[in-house]
Amino acid sequence: MSASTPRLRLRAYLGARLRPLAVLVATIVATAAPAASFLLGRRTLEVQAGAAARQVADFVRSDAELRPTLWKYDALKLIQHLRSYEVEASIVRIDVVDARGVPIDPVADEIVAELREQELLWQSEPVLVNNQQVAAVWVAMSTRELRRNTVLLFALFGALGVTMAGLMYALPMRSVARAQDEIGALLDRLRASQADLAVLNEELERKVEERSAELSTAYNELQRKEHNLRDVTSRAVELQEEERRQIARDLHDAAGQTLTAIRINLQLLADGLSRSGGSEDQRALELARRTTGLVDETVEEIRRAVQSLGASVLEDVGLARAIERMCDDVADRTGADVERHIALDVSLPSVLETACYRLVQEALTNVMRHARAAHIEVDVEVDADDLRVSIADDGRGFSPQEVDASRSRGLAGMRERIELLGGRLELSTRKGGGARVAATLPIRRS
Repeated sequence: MSASTPRLRLRAYLGARLRPLAVLVATIVATAAPAASFLLGRRTLEVQAGAAARQVADFVRSDAELRPTLWKYDALKLIQHLRSYEVEASIVRIDVVDARGVPIDPVADEIVAELREQELLWQSEPVLVNNQQVAAVWVAMSTRELRRNTVLLFALFGALGVTMAGLMYALPMRSVARAQDEIGALLDRLRASQADLAVLNEELERKVEERSAELSTAYNELQRKEHNLRDVTSRAVELQEEERRQIARDLHDAAGQTLTAIRINLQLLADGLSRSGGSEDQRALELARRTTGLVDETVEEIRRAVQSLGASVLEDVGLARAIERMCDDVADRTGADVERHIALDVSLPSVLETACYRLVQEALTNVMRHARAAHIEVDVEVDADDLRVSIADDGRGFSPQEVDASRSRGLAGMRERIELLGGRLELSTRKGGGARVAATLPIRRS
């Protein structure tokens, strides 16, 4: 692992937990079998000593029953006879004491010293004659062989326990060491990947910032161009309306005055012919009157065209009153109930007033020509940022797929006009269920 990589402590962690377990296993394996063997061997020696003590006690009891008083005076013979039992394995000494606890065969000092140096296992058996204890037999068993065997077993099982504990400790530690090295290598690669990723992330952030700055600049430029385009569009619409008004004035001033003069002359001609009374004059009079009617119709059409082109009514009475007049005219011509809700409490740019007037005019014209509506509703209102216009009717409606080019040309023109001013136009209709035209125009205040 690199110097900057924190050192993993898996081996130390596992070793701290395996060491007590290894010591415990080694201790159990090393001591369990020797301890069990020692206890079992000691118990065996106790059984052997007890059996020997009972045999000697039976012999002494038999002799004491035959010679109640003299049995212990023949001590040398008795002791020598008893020494024959010492040939049995592990029996070190057999002693007989009287009822007062005095040995029948006193042990020499050197023998006592030798016996003290040995670790002996003693078992006793009372000698009863007529339910009275006249003596006691003590049998001493040597534990030297037992201890030697126990030490050998402890050495053997200790080596086995140490081997098992070592394997139990070493094998997991080896595996953990290998895993620790592999994990360390993986961590090094991971940190290297993280460093590379951090560099890539910084590079990406830098590029994102550059792209964001470019997009922000492009967006600002687009906004500026859109603003300029709207200004140009508004100016173009104003110029278009001004040109329409000029055409309307020309029609009114030139063609209107000319037609009026022609009507006056026809009227004078008709009056002269009516006084003459000839048949030819009557035919000319009828022709003059029909021509006068055509002139009147032409003057009326020119008046409507002038009104449509010029929208001079906006300059004369304002947007709200102009829409009111338009609604009244539609109601008079169609007999429909025209409900209007007009809330114009603020001054609007002239281009917006013209667009609103044209939208209402086009929508009401379509209603009169196609809808056969009994109820028409016109809503015009201004909120903080937008001018909202809605014209709805309960007429026969139509399917958008069925609208032919001649019928949709007016709506298409209005949609283009509204979108050029930054607004949106919505048309909702279904066959037999009426129609609704709604527009939203943003208000740009200087």
